[in-house]
Amino acid sequence: MITWMQHHKKYLIVTVWISVIAFVAAGFIGWGAYDFNLTRSSSVAKVGNRAISKQLFSRTYANYFNDYNIRDFNGELTQEQAKEMGLENIVLDTLINEALILNFADELGITALDSDVVELITTNENFYDNGTFSKDIYRSVLRQSGFKPSDYEDILKLGIILNKLYSIITNFPVSEIDKEILGSALFMEDRLSVATVTVDDSEIKIGEDEIKSYWDISKNNFLTEKVYHFESVFVPLSRDNLNEDDIKAYYEETKYFYQDSENRVLDYTAAKKDVEKALRIENAKKDALKTYLSFKKGDITADKNITIKESSSEYNTSLFGNIINNGEVLQPIQKDNGWEVLKLISIELPAPKTYEEAKPQMLAILKANKKIELLAQKSQARLNAFKGSDLGFITRDNNNITGLTSQQSAQFIGNVFGSKEKRGYVIFDDKAYLYNITEQKLPNSDKLKQNDLNLDNAMKRIREYEIQQKLINMLSQKYKIERYYKG
Repeated sequence: MITWMQHHKKYLIVTVWISVIAFVAAGFIGWGAYDFNLTRSSSVAKVGNRAISKQLFSRTYANYFNDYNIRDFNGELTQEQAKEMGLENIVLDTLINEALILNFADELGITALDSDVVELITTNENFYDNGTFSKDIYRSVLRQSGFKPSDYEDILKLGIILNKLYSIITNFPVSEIDKEILGSALFMEDRLSVATVTVDDSEIKIGEDEIKSYWDISKNNFLTEKVYHFESVFVPLSRDNLNEDDIKAYYEETKYFYQDSENRVLDYTAAKKDVEKALRIENAKKDALKTYLSFKKGDITADKNITIKESSSEYNTSLFGNIINNGEVLQPIQKDNGWEVLKLISIELPAPKTYEEAKPQMLAILKANKKIELLAQKSQARLNAFKGSDLGFITRDNNNITGLTSQQSAQFIGNVFGSKEKRGYVIFDDKAYLYNITEQKLPNSDKLKQNDLNLDNAMKRIREYEIQQKLINMLSQKYKIERYYKG
């Protein structure tokens, strides 16, 4: 377990945040502590009496970036892509909305008691040892994650304040009529007749003139990849025998991270192999930091020069986003068998591609667009006269439509129940799916009874969301918002 944590420390940080996110209800997310005495020069915004510090903004941005990177981009999100999607503004808007709520809580006199924080920490099973809370595990987890207990507890206080206020303004009962209306909408059953439309590759014709026309209007969209040139020094893991006392001492310091499948702490013998690997990594890191300083001063020369493309799967190039000066040295990067220290030689910025370089990409785009166009034409031509196969009755919670993947099924069902039309079609990458609603029926009372709790919770979430939006809109008029950050 400890070896995994050494390799994936960023995921541990995300894991620690989970307890905060889960506690802060319905999208009110707090990633750090506020400094109430910040000046304009150290803030990105001020909302009412609460300033949003640059430190908080940076920390929140880093967590959002990592979250998107892991969840949606398979570890390949770049800073340029994050900028294009407006991540900075998303983060700032989130912090401003949170500050609006906190100002309102201040006005109402809502606070977080020490006993509230203690209860939240001691009931968090991430800090349990064999079923009971352990101070040692608590401190070890935060230390390994780079958090001071006081910082983490400040974060929890924000969550507690928000949750207290949230529970007050959203604590309204749901009526049976509300649930019946929602249940009718959710569990309405449609009987469908369906047919598939396809386009053969031989039907797709893209001429040279069409490619050149596309090039004339979109050439600025085709850029070469950003490339980094570095000098590299590698610090390998030591192969020397480790002192048994050192291994045992390191085990005692970190033993709560060596657990079996039932979350029981492994004894020294069972964990020893992982402990040794982790200790070698830790020892090598100390040497790597010394190498980093020497490399930075120019006291040592590089082992080799390396070139890293922004799309590299070997390196997390998002770490390179803040380096701009040639000769700048990066903090040691952990590799499978040691640590690597990099010094920037130069950066090749993205540049426009030539026509021939961009042609394969353009051809692929044009073919995909042409295929969708032909699918739409064929589907529209058949829509009012097709005779398909009977799919039977479906509901919104169906996730397995014949001939479609689960993701396509979800898209198809969303389209069927989201449209006001009796007939329609949904286009996928490789085909279109036509449908005709031949019959409809309302859910029976048994269906509604079976889903009573889910309907109750869903209706509460709908109301809660509406209340959130109305509250934010009201508070944005009540408290002055000053934005200092311009991106």
